[in-house]
This record gives sequence, structure tokens and C-alpha cells, in this order.
Amino acid sequence: MKKEQALDLYRQFNIAMAADDVAALEKLLAPGFSLTHMTGYVQSRAEWLGQIKDGQMHYFSSREESVVATATADGWQVTGRNRVLADINGSGKHEWGLNTVMPVGEINGERLILKAVVTPY
Repeated sequence: MKKEQALDLYRQFNIAMAADDVAALEKLLAPGFSLTHMTGYVQSRAEWLGQIKDGQMHYFSSREESVVATATADGWQVTGRNRVLADINGSGKHEWGLNTVMPVGEINGERLILKAVVTPY
């Protein structure tokens, strides 16, 4: 996988998340994907996508501020900062500055996002 492809996965993830596009996210995320929220809660792929489907997690936009990709032994680690507008569990629209660390790699020839760890900035 090339650096540009790793960066593209990160950007596709943010576009799909901001559109609540579960079908697109399913194609981007590895079967064992987990999302560590800014609260520290680690959520499985199935649970997170289920909460997007049922509206508990509703995303409105994601605006990239910076992103870098660093080669690792088995793929890339993409680290990006985005301003994300979302309504989480009916709390109302809020914007957060989110730093996302995202290992990406290949599984059975497919370029996939392995996990995402999100912290506020």
C-alpha cells in the first residue's frame, strides 16, 4: 500500500462518517476494527455501526485540519485532526476537535482501517 492510499482511506472514513454512510464504512473497516472514543470507551465495529444506523451517533460534518501518514512494519499509521460536528446520544449538535490515530493495512489483499483511537485536542 502506498502512502497516498493510506491517506485516502482516512479521508474516505471521515466522508462516510459525516454522511452516516454505514455501507461505505463497512467496506472500509476491518472485521476486527474497534473505535476508542475520546471518553476512552472502546467500541466494536458492530456496535458503532449499529449506533450510527439507529441514530444514537449522528454525524453532520468532518473538516480536516491536518493529516500525516507514517510507514509501519505492516502498513501505515495515519494521524489526523478534524473538526467533527455530531449529535451523540441525543446531546444536541456539538463540534469537537478530534485527533484520530488510525492504523491501516491489507487483509486478504484489501486495504482496510484496522482501528481508530480518538482523543480531543
